[in-house]
Amino acid sequence: MANIFAARQFVSYFAKARTVYNTHSPFLYELTQQVLEDDRHYYAFDELEALRKKMLQVETQMEFVDFGAGSRNLGKKNTRKIKDVARTSLISPLKAQWMFRLINFLKPQNILEIGTSLGLSALYMQSAALNAQLVTLEGNPDSANIARKNFSIFPYAKNISIEIGKFEDTLQPTLKKMGQVDFVFMDGNHRQEPTLAYFEQIRPFLSEKSVIILDDIYWSEGMTAAWNQLKNDPQVTVSVDMYHFGILFFRKENKEKEHHILAPSKWKPWVRAW
Repeated sequence: MANIFAARQFVSYFAKARTVYNTHSPFLYELTQQVLEDDRHYYAFDELEALRKKMLQVETQMEFVDFGAGSRNLGKKNTRKIKDVARTSLISPLKAQWMFRLINFLKPQNILEIGTSLGLSALYMQSAALNAQLVTLEGNPDSANIARKNFSIFPYAKNISIEIGKFEDTLQPTLKKMGQVDFVFMDGNHRQEPTLAYFEQIRPFLSEKSVIILDDIYWSEGMTAAWNQLKNDPQVTVSVDMYHFGILFFRKENKEKEHHILAPSKWKPWVRAW
């Protein structure tokens, strides 16, 4: 049922999505150019996709404690093969590269990730902002241990730290330690109520330059409801729906709330500038 819901939502998203050719806001135009239209291939992509390929071949079993909504394909189990966790939990190449380009465009200094998994998304983010401090939260100890091993491969990952435990226990102390967060990637609990609760905890640590990425906004009806509620929050001035994730901006220069639905121009090749 969840897959059917997501497919239906994609049809609606695709019909409404605009491309760079009909994006008029200077900020949104630049964001679309830098994130969705940029076709440069970075060396980090090859390294990190090689790591993904390696993870997809590891037969070793790992302990798994799922505090979130769980995986559609695997359900909740005590042990899983690392390759199965990689197959269902790692960020996709498309989303990872969009995230890399977004961070490269925004240049945040303090990054918070809620949901480490095996560490691939954190590595993509850190590789786009080599001098940024990145803290990633993970509830499952074995996942965190594997992520640490993956981080050890890359010198730039020295700025990544992991906090292990339930997000309800680790989020608030982490936020207080960070003081302010410039970029938040929320990918740790695909349920409506926890997602909204995390936002409320993060809210006091945001500035007008902060950005929140909400992953898998069409994963389920609950996640879509959370996205709709958050994009209409009074503190949010601009939201961008890219189907795979949603972006929340808090830019005070935007006097009126804006909601945008964006897609790469190659997805709609019939739309061109006149």
